[in-house]
Amino acid sequence: MVSFCPPKKRDMNTIIIPTDFSTSADNAALFAAHLARQVQARLLLVHVYQIPVTMNDMPVMVLSADELRRSADEQLDRLRTDLQTRFADVTIDAQSRLGNINDELDDLCSEVHPLALVMGTHGTSGLERMLFGSTTASVMRHNNLPVIAVPKDHKRFGLRKIVLAADLLDQTKIPTQRIIEITRQLGASLDLVHVAINNASTTDASRQLIEKLQPLQPSFHTVQHQNVRDGLVKYLLDTQADLLLVLPHEHNLIERLFFKLHTEDIVRHAPVPVMAIRC
Repeated sequence: MVSFCPPKKRDMNTIIIPTDFSTSADNAALFAAHLARQVQARLLLVHVYQIPVTMNDMPVMVLSADELRRSADEQLDRLRTDLQTRFADVTIDAQSRLGNINDELDDLCSEVHPLALVMGTHGTSGLERMLFGSTTASVMRHNNLPVIAVPKDHKRFGLRKIVLAADLLDQTKIPTQRIIEITRQLGASLDLVHVAINNASTTDASRQLIEKLQPLQPSFHTVQHQNVRDGLVKYLLDTQADLLLVLPHEHNLIERLFFKLHTEDIVRHAPVPVMAIRC
């Protein structure tokens, strides 16, 4: 692992930006820089690399660890310099790390205790779905800290309105205290949105959730739609929301193999950044 300026202790809020130097990741870094300025946080750029191996009769390394590290450090330095030029008032550090991305981010988060991780998303082609599923969605499923996925073409910055996709079936799994803390840290308002595919009453359940989140004085809205994802997208566009908050649940092996994970589907199609807080 190489670190340009590693944090020794948490003396301010930190936003971690895992990057693969793609256009999507660069856009996420720009979003994170604006967010860091808004909440007075520092940025930590991170690139996790693995040693590529060709599989012939015997495995052969294509590049050495030293070559990969030098390349990663050079690209990180360029990205950091570019961001620092545009955001002189934001502290920006960078690290390259050798290993598995989920393991390395887990270790880093245990050291830094960041406010959030900010990552880019890819499009919806077959290849991009495969790449997305192995990176951003994987981090969302495994990391216990808030993870923000930024659409690759998203250009609106600043957070004023957060929309929580509210599941009213099992409120015991909703981390209300964490939602209150992160919303306050971001200095935004909160809308609660429930997409109903039938006309069943949600009055009692919605009242309970509003009471649990009362310190934020949230508003509650029910959207009638036959598709949860499309209903959320319509609400986000109609209200010009800045961020969608989703609460992915743990999925067992059978669910992962045979059922589409709603969180990944929503993230791929949302017109705004999506923040996941794992239940």
